[in-house]
Amino acid sequence: MMTTTSYLFALIIYWAAAGVGCRLLYVMWFRRLSPARSGATTGLVAGLLLVPSYAAADANTLAPALITGVFNLLFAGGMEAAIGPFLMLSLGAVMGGVIGIITVRLSTSRPSKQ
Repeated sequence: MMTTTSYLFALIIYWAAAGVGCRLLYVMWFRRLSPARSGATTGLVAGLLLVPSYAAADANTLAPALITGVFNLLFAGGMEAAIGPFLMLSLGAVMGGVIGIITVRLSTSRPSKQ
């Protein structure tokens, strides 16, 4: 069983790796797209990778919603067990896409010359 410190350490390592992976995807693939699409796609991927969810209704620890949803779907009761993580996953993907678009809009806006 993991201690609280090792659990938090593992979660931070996962989030850091997912953040680096999103940055690499942006630099290697998404930068070629239009600014709005690159921001939306990077945000969507970040939302899919970074959103946490509880593994079960009675669980007290978090795990990435993508992993939790897939494992619950395949091994722990089917769609009934996976609906919660998949809802969190879809919410995270939508929020990530919106935040990605807003971030790109704010970073590429230029002040008007008057």
